Amino acid sequence: MRPLLDMVKLNLAVPRGEAGFWTVIKELDRVGRPWTANDVSRRTNVSRRLATRYLRKLRLAGFVEIVDQNKVGNGGGLPSENIFTLVKKPALAPRLAADGKELPESAKEQLWRAMKMIKMFGAADLVGACPDVPLSTARNYACALAAAGILAQNGHVFRLVRNLGNQAPKVLAAKLVFDPNAKVVVGHSVAREVSP
Repeated sequence: MRPLLDMVKLNLAVPRGEAGFWTVIKELDRVGRPWTANDVSRRTNVSRRLATRYLRKLRLAGFVEIVDQNKVGNGGGLPSENIFTLVKKPALAPRLAADGKELPESAKEQLWRAMKMIKMFGAADLVGACPDVPLSTARNYACALAAAGILAQNGHVFRLVRNLGNQAPKVLAAKLVFDPNAKVVVGHSVAREVSP
């Protein structure tokens, strides 16, 4: 009897989200010239509307400022496009609400920080270090990281074996169409982050 799962090569489109926007914004700013929402949109291959929404939050929070405006298109009566520059430049993308208020760390960010500090732990130890995180979230996240080889697991005890850096690893889920005849994934597959 053949195993249910076959190993296949997989090309997976992973959305970059606000962290991706932030990386592009910092790159554009490093060049030393102001930039627009269209510049961010083109480099991330995401709609201008989504880039504009993130830039609005950044502007409300004081991370970017409008330094000028361009007329869009050839006609004189077309709407203006804002030209931005960075004011504050943290390494990681700011987590912001629609009104520009900074959001607290996500559960996964809290857990990742605790894992790096504690080094060896159980799910209850993580909840002790991150009291706002439910036990099930801590357990599920630790198990996902163990399955990926980031943590080593011995029973209910985990140990950090691969510190990947400041940003918390994301657990993704994808919908795929698999052709068992050719052993290939057919069509485009897009991953989305699993909620805590």
